[in-house]
Amino acid sequence: MNEGSTEFVTFVVNNKKMNMNRFIATIFILFIALASTTVTAAAQEAGNTDDSVKTALLFNALKEYNSGNYTIAKGHLQRLAAMDPANDAAYYYLANIALRTDDIPSGELYLKKGIELDSSNFWYREMLGQVYLKGKKIEEAIGVYEELLNDYPKKSSIHYTLINLYLGAQQTDEAKKILQTIESTQGKSEAVAITWFNIFRMEQNWEKALNYLVEFDKEVPSSRIQCIIGDMYADRYKDTLALHYYNKALELDRQCAPALYGRAEVYRMAGNFPQFFADINPFMANPQIAPKMKIEYLQQVFQVPNFIKRYRYQLDETMEGFATAHPADTTSNMFLAAYYAETGENAKCKEMLKKNHDLYPDKFSHLFQYVATIYELKEWENLEKAVEEALGKWPGNTDFIQMEGIARYQLKQTDKAIETYRELEKIAQAKKDTAILITACSLLGDLHYEKKDNKTAFAYYRKVLKLNPNEMGALNNFAYYLAIEGKNLKKAYQMSKKTVEAEPDNPTFLDTFGWILFLMDKPLEAKAQFKHALLYGGTEDADILDHYAEVLFKLGEHDLAFIYWNQAKQLDSEKKLKLEEKIKERKDQLKK
Repeated sequence: MNEGSTEFVTFVVNNKKMNMNRFIATIFILFIALASTTVTAAAQEAGNTDDSVKTALLFNALKEYNSGNYTIAKGHLQRLAAMDPANDAAYYYLANIALRTDDIPSGELYLKKGIELDSSNFWYREMLGQVYLKGKKIEEAIGVYEELLNDYPKKSSIHYTLINLYLGAQQTDEAKKILQTIESTQGKSEAVAITWFNIFRMEQNWEKALNYLVEFDKEVPSSRIQCIIGDMYADRYKDTLALHYYNKALELDRQCAPALYGRAEVYRMAGNFPQFFADINPFMANPQIAPKMKIEYLQQVFQVPNFIKRYRYQLDETMEGFATAHPADTTSNMFLAAYYAETGENAKCKEMLKKNHDLYPDKFSHLFQYVATIYELKEWENLEKAVEEALGKWPGNTDFIQMEGIARYQLKQTDKAIETYRELEKIAQAKKDTAILITACSLLGDLHYEKKDNKTAFAYYRKVLKLNPNEMGALNNFAYYLAIEGKNLKKAYQMSKKTVEAEPDNPTFLDTFGWILFLMDKPLEAKAQFKHALLYGGTEDADILDHYAEVLFKLGEHDLAFIYWNQAKQLDSEKKLKLEEKIKERKDQLKK
């Protein structure tokens, strides 16, 4: 905040000048626009006399210049300069064109020529100083502004520009002399105080900087200065003094953002969270404060372990204010979506991403984030609709096609899902994209098996394994389905063993391998696989528990088997495994 203070002052002063110039130029250009045709015609009517041609060239050059047609304008001005080498205005505008096209050396030459013709022109000389600055000729720029200051001692813009130049050149003593002159002639002001602060800061004289601002505040109260003082005391862990000056700033300006921010941070560091939220909420709800600054601050705060969890409900209010302040800022909406995902508020997370998509419906990343979130939330009907919209704008996008296939599968639209993945297969073949082709064929194998079209399913699995013999998903599923059919158990065993060796803690692979061992009449070996599977998430899978219970029953561990069947029954909410009937059958079997 402090480092840019003097530049800000200079900008404000110079900008007033620039606005006036722009106003004058606008009036002038309106006149040119109306007169240029007439002037050109008049010049022709007068027999193309030199003066009339020169006037026409200048008018037309300025018209093109202000329309941004610099090449055409430059041509007119060069013709004018050739006809009238003493025309200083031609060189001035040629210099302007050179600067706008980053031709600094030419700009410098043109300006020097213009000044040679009219050395009293302030704007020519001032612009030469800017050219030197742009060309990083600091000493030359200082020389220009020192001469201007001698000729125009009352122009405050020159004073501040020269101070900035001195500070940039580490000539603090020279900067102090000018600042003392300003202070003695114009009195104390916030701009002067900020400049003194920057000088002391450059000298690493922080105590002098603080003392100066404290004394200044006694004479000329300023919320900006009070915030800087508060920040300096906060850096020294003098919380009471820091709060004193933040409070003074807020007395002058109830919405003073730096004071709210500074005071909130003092309260946060002190563990006073009721007061922290009382200040940070209006700060976050202020639409005038850049959202980037807010996000960076919140990211810093959220790094504190368990902060979100501990202050979740207070933060919800903070975030609501933030969202209201910047409804059309996509970065803010993304940050808010991440926050709501973290806190489990899925509807709000989705709302933020939908808002971004609605703001920029043709931006791929916004739609993809929205669709991916619906996928994560397993809202299959909404996903199918969203993907349909996405594919309307980006047909052939393989990510969207895959999500469409998953949505249709989950909605039990098996035929439509097969149709989707066949489309994906064709795209992958055309693009020679092996990874996507493997995905498409693997899922087509699963879908065809679900339709009891085992021949087609197995053909797809073989296609996958031809592309990649180590594709674990296809190896596992192919092995499992072969085993269920009771066909080629040895081949199933070899494929399944390969998956377990590659991923020894994968409960799905362990389940398949254990079940194949069971079908091969090796229940003891199977039991070891299932026990391992239970350690890595198998207790949450009804199929694994059912298989394990069958193994235990085979080994004569009946009581334990029924315990696992009952656990499986609790997980099988859709009753796909028909466990009630199985348990009854097994109990009847024991009675015989």
